[in-house]
Amino acid sequence: MTHHAQINWIMFATIVGLVVFLYARPQSQTMQEYQITSRSIDSIRSVRIVQYGNEIALKHSEDGWALIQPLQSQVDEKKLIRILEVLSASSHYRFPISDLGRFGLDQPNIRLYIDNDYFGFGGLAPTTNQQYVVTNDYIYLISPRYAVMLPSSPIDLIRTKLLATHEVPVKYELSHLTARLQNKKWHIDTQESGQTLNEKIIEYWVKLWQLADASEVTFERPVNSIGKGIIQIGLANGKMLSFEILQTESEIILVRADESIYYHFPIDAGMRLLDPYGISN
Repeated sequence: MTHHAQINWIMFATIVGLVVFLYARPQSQTMQEYQITSRSIDSIRSVRIVQYGNEIALKHSEDGWALIQPLQSQVDEKKLIRILEVLSASSHYRFPISDLGRFGLDQPNIRLYIDNDYFGFGGLAPTTNQQYVVTNDYIYLISPRYAVMLPSSPIDLIRTKLLATHEVPVKYELSHLTARLQNKKWHIDTQESGQTLNEKIIEYWVKLWQLADASEVTFERPVNSIGKGIIQIGLANGKMLSFEILQTESEIILVRADESIYYHFPIDAGMRLLDPYGISN
């Protein structure tokens, strides 16, 4: 056999060997993925969060989601959805429940209850930087973002709008005017001397109230705030809402009496809510 023939034979044998190796080698196994729960968001009716001894409880009703502990208030449902994203979490690692203390799950600092399902959040795995969570008879490793999204204070869940979607105003009572919805049109019972409000301005002002979105909500009265009166709003369901008006150098604050929540607005935005006559000028 010539030298060139030997080289060709070696090359041929090498190629055949490579093909056989690639064909015969074991195929890599895809890691199994586990859903940590089969619950769907639409079926949820209650949520409870316990962090470091502090508890937040929420409940769903026909009017939507509301806080029931430690206070009563309507909830920003977009923020609630972030909490419930844990229901879609999946994991490549699942272990039977044993030695919970090893994973920081014997007395977890963060506990989440979604209806009757329990989720306990433990420590982080040093190799994957994922978090141990125990639920439904197993321990899983999931992204730590699900625990981070759980609110530590109820203020983080309260909606910033003055009125909930199911609260439909039919009457506004201010110190200098009363606006009523009659025959599907808004009417002013008291007009300021020398000034009038046309129908378009009144409807615009009413819509401002329905869409009013506070820049901040708090639980405490601001320092150096001055009382400026009361606004009462009658709703279509017969309920009457009362808001105390406070003012500082930079803000108008409306205190919703039934929730004891302070809704903060910049001066300009707040004054438009308090005085429709200013809109027409």
